[in-house]
Amino acid sequence: MAPLVVPRHVLGGTSDQAPSDKLRIACVGVGGMGKNYLAGCKDEEIVALCDLDHEFSAPVFKLYPRARLYKDFREMFDKEEKNFDALIVATPDHWHSHLALAGLAMNKHLYNAKPITRTIAEARKVKAAVLASKATTKASIQDSRTSYARATTELLLSGVIGPIYEIHFWTGTYSPSGLERPAEAQTPPAGMNWDQWCGPSPARPYHKTYHYGNWRPWWDFGTGTVGDFGCHALQMFHDELEMGAPDWVTATACQAFSLAGRVENTECMSIANIVQWHLPARGNHPDAMVFFYDGGLTPPRPPSMPAEVAMPGSGIMFVGEKGVQISAYYGGNPWLPFGAQPRPGQQVRGLPGGWLLPENRFKDFKQPDPCLPRCEKPDHYTEWVRQCKAGQKSITPVEFACGLTEFALIGALAQRRYSMPDAPAVGEAGKGSGAGGGRNRREAKVLLWDSKAMRFTNDEQANDFVDTPYRKEWDYKV
Repeated sequence: MAPLVVPRHVLGGTSDQAPSDKLRIACVGVGGMGKNYLAGCKDEEIVALCDLDHEFSAPVFKLYPRARLYKDFREMFDKEEKNFDALIVATPDHWHSHLALAGLAMNKHLYNAKPITRTIAEARKVKAAVLASKATTKASIQDSRTSYARATTELLLSGVIGPIYEIHFWTGTYSPSGLERPAEAQTPPAGMNWDQWCGPSPARPYHKTYHYGNWRPWWDFGTGTVGDFGCHALQMFHDELEMGAPDWVTATACQAFSLAGRVENTECMSIANIVQWHLPARGNHPDAMVFFYDGGLTPPRPPSMPAEVAMPGSGIMFVGEKGVQISAYYGGNPWLPFGAQPRPGQQVRGLPGGWLLPENRFKDFKQPDPCLPRCEKPDHYTEWVRQCKAGQKSITPVEFACGLTEFALIGALAQRRYSMPDAPAVGEAGKGSGAGGGRNRREAKVLLWDSKAMRFTNDEQANDFVDTPYRKEWDYKV
């Protein structure tokens, strides 16, 4: 007997979608960003939900009463593998690669939180697995391919400001940072397996500074602001400018002090940071510098910027041979973020894709006509669902995001290396020099990156962070 397939028009309802048409979804990591990812797929069949903290996730569980609940993703995969088609990965960064690889090994479609992984080596493993898979994947870069993001890319690709030799992008810091490891061991939420939350990373005593939601600046679990927010900006220009990989990177950071003295924050991102990547000449592109700033820092003002205009609090600035383009961090005009419409009486400088300087040179230049494929933000999750059902690639596939992730992680690694003291040379103990040398100064060492070999050629301590070892008991094999 043929299987019964009920057409959607027979059932009607709010989604007007038959059960047999729905994508069956499982999600790991529910209480945090997973809540938003699931909401974007609410019209599909949410089969299973997994989170270590059921108390924190309870409000989300209530929204999907038919979903089976789990605390251990291994149990969920064992019991539910045949019952779902697609996996949402919404955990902290240090679990991303394990879960993505497991989902792909089960031939599941994948929606993956960015950054795609916590380490460079993981990004390459996931990219290889995605390219070898027929699954439909998508990265959680919600503004990617929106009209405002595309307008920025199209303005850049017009070539109006000439070849690009500097790129600056900057944003705030959104988590408590510049901290020492908490000395107090607190009690985790009832029923939560904290050791599993730490998972493949080093075990740390439970503290609320990690959970709920403040794990991002801690290098054992997160990737700092550049890892968290880098993909949101890079998606507009990384591939278009053929950036590939840098040949060197360096970073500096502020030093935190408390009333007790200097804060040794070697395990945590600093409050404010600057990362510099160098790009060799590629194709028609000259060699270039890329700069990232957070914690309230901004790039130097371009000389052509009118004095009465303040530098935007976040944004992207492209410096070319003929001029400058300043755009919003997520794309679009810097004064109208997210494609917003002008307020009554608001005088907006620039074009939909950005503001060109000097103004008198570009006063007659018009925004280029739209030419790139688009996916508006309200359609971000539903586009993934449609493409899963059609067996087609999404507009922001994970392999694309792996390239963005690796570029950002090279910067995050430079930040982490900057915070670490150098191992003293033989006979030099106590003298202090190098990246962490001396109690009152640090030197921003230039780390030479060999992308093909996936290693730094001049710093073994930095290489320790390229592919960090896992704790054996949580080295989940797929």
